[in-house]
Amino acid sequence: MSKELCIDPDNRAVYCEALDALGEAEVEFVLGGAFAVHFYTGLWRDTRDMDVFTTPERVREAINALLGAGFVDYGEMAKGDREWIFHARKQDITVDVIWKFANHIAGIEQEWLDEGVPGEFLGCQVLYTPLEELIYSKIFTLNRHRSDWPDVMRLVKNRVRPVRWDHLLDIIGEHWLLLSAVVDVFDWQYPSDMGLIPDNVRRDLRRRRDEYRPEPGAPSREVLLDPWMYTRVEDRCD
Repeated sequence: MSKELCIDPDNRAVYCEALDALGEAEVEFVLGGAFAVHFYTGLWRDTRDMDVFTTPERVREAINALLGAGFVDYGEMAKGDREWIFHARKQDITVDVIWKFANHIAGIEQEWLDEGVPGEFLGCQVLYTPLEELIYSKIFTLNRHRSDWPDVMRLVKNRVRPVRWDHLLDIIGEHWLLLSAVVDVFDWQYPSDMGLIPDNVRRDLRRRRDEYRPEPGAPSREVLLDPWMYTRVEDRCD
């Protein structure tokens, strides 16, 4: 039985209203977050928010479509939200329109939409975030308040399509060392599934690590894993 059937009927209706509104407005987007993880892995967790990824040029039409369908502007849930995400709220459901990573290192590009993977959600035909871009969007969430790495590990083991490792390395770019750490944790966690990560990828990462020499005084990257670390009250000592 599909885990989607566990969604409360009232919540299902709201999700469908959002998808219908975006579709009628001809907004290009891909579905991400927990629903995309479920699509690729079958792993389900109860959630009351839907992540919609679109390019910056389409943000306003997406927002207008949702507001026209009775959703309301929920404002900022964290300082700086307006720079990368818009929270639209209806009843107990939040639809997040996302056009940039929370840490601002990357934005949603047309390629995400062009390579969206067709699938179904609540009877609607949708495009899911490409697997590699979904991993990319989650790999930076690793802090004491939240970690998306369990999702990343399951996505590597996904049952829908193999990871295009060359593409993943390409889009992660200078942050390849973080992906190398994911590979190490994956090997520890799933030793019988190590073959899912090709030998040539392992050799490439090993070579990069052997040659890695950061510049003296290179800045810390901790804020890339937790953009709000210095704005939370509990993180400050006054």
